[in-house]
Amino acid sequence: PIRKVPKSKIVIPTRAQFAKLVEAIRQADIRAKPAGDLVELLGYSGMRLGEATNLTWEDVDWARNAFTVTGGERGTKNHGVRVVPLFPALQELLKRICGDTNPAPTARVIPIDNAKRAIITACQKAGLPPFMHHDLRHYFCSNAIEAGIDFKVIAGWLGHKDGGYLVAKTYGPLRDEHSFEMAKRDRKSVV
Repeated sequence: PIRKVPKSKIVIPTRAQFAKLVEAIRQADIRAKPAGDLVELLGYSGMRLGEATNLTWEDVDWARNAFTVTGGERGTKNHGVRVVPLFPALQELLKRICGDTNPAPTARVIPIDNAKRAIITACQKAGLPPFMHHDLRHYFCSNAIEAGIDFKVIAGWLGHKDGGYLVAKTYGPLRDEHSFEMAKRDRKSVV
């Protein structure tokens, strides 16, 4: 019989860990600014790395308060284009990145392709688990679930075409802190 190798457990940053990660990256030096922006973009949007690094200013629709995920020339993993709301933290980040400049519509929002080295260094310096780009997608998804957003809606934002099955399966076991907070709310109604 072939023994299955268990999948490694997903490590989802807490809100405090995410804030600490961003702060540690931003404190590194001025060259780390785009890395900090990318980390925040991933955490506030739920995009995959390639989707986030290919986001252009013309993909941001301020009037509709939304952004379009195209994945650039390579496209998205599921070969689809999706429109996602500009959540408040994401809107604030994009305004901060844009600043007083008037970037070209085809200019990328984030000028780098990844923040791997900055994330690894920041995690080590801040005493955090070794987070990676994709963990920030998990962070976004977990926050959305904890906010009470329907799995099907979250799946659409993430570009999943399964109606929320993968979101429920992957993120059903939420961060422990949220689980314990929910249990404190009303223990009488559980059993």
